[in-house]
Amino acid sequence: MVTYYKPRLENGTNELITREHYLHIPVTCYLERTQVLEESFLPKGDLYVSGEEGYGEFSLNLDRYTNSGFYQPAKDSGEVMLGTPLYFGVRLTSVTNLTLLIESCWATSSPDPRDDHRYDIIENGCAVDSTTVIYNWASSTFKRFSIDAFTFIGGYDKVYVHCSILICDNNDSGSRCAQGCLARSRRSLLPTGSRSKPHTITIGPISDAQRSQRAMLINTIDDGPESHDPLMIVAVSALCVLIALTVIMALMMVRMRRRRPELTGYRRVGITEQDAERKRGE
Repeated sequence: MVTYYKPRLENGTNELITREHYLHIPVTCYLERTQVLEESFLPKGDLYVSGEEGYGEFSLNLDRYTNSGFYQPAKDSGEVMLGTPLYFGVRLTSVTNLTLLIESCWATSSPDPRDDHRYDIIENGCAVDSTTVIYNWASSTFKRFSIDAFTFIGGYDKVYVHCSILICDNNDSGSRCAQGCLARSRRSLLPTGSRSKPHTITIGPISDAQRSQRAMLINTIDDGPESHDPLMIVAVSALCVLIALTVIMALMMVRMRRRRPELTGYRRVGITEQDAERKRGE
């Protein structure tokens, strides 16, 4: 408690009284027992540098490319249309006489490769997804595959692709890399040649462009009438007025037709005096 104990004295009272209040300021200091701190980061795992005995230092890159030519890496926002082919390439940069094998690839809804919510794309060097194509080109340091874009069911708007890569001696015909795809009938054939430990690399996120567009549309609607396009409002209003005028004109025409006299049947025709005398003479 902070107390201000010096009020001004009342004049003419021999400094005995005052008509000002004492000032008391309560002060409280406290600390939370539990504190939660937050920090964010943007994971990027497309470059993996490793040093391994027997193979030297090398780097692995997993990139998404614009087309099946695998010349230009995609530099877009990562939004793709569902069902369109996505082209991925793994490049090995190292000393000579090394090769690589895409041993397995899988997708998750989070950047964590160990996430249990996963979808397998390649297993044991073989495509397990019906749309996956593995390109067996001659290059020993650049391996490629493609898959049609998909999304996870539920409230997941991003897809991360992870691949486990093996590095082998390119001159070793008995290495795991030389064996390539091991079908179920061949999985009992354990490789006896050289190979590195598995190296996991990641690329992402990839998101559904249509879902993003729908989210933008919903956000625009939620923003209220101020977010609507004025030209669109004018066009819709003019169309409503035109429809109203057309309906009014149609009703007026129907009403006028109902008021017109009937023109069908016979009507009496007047006769002149000459016609009357002629008729009496007859």
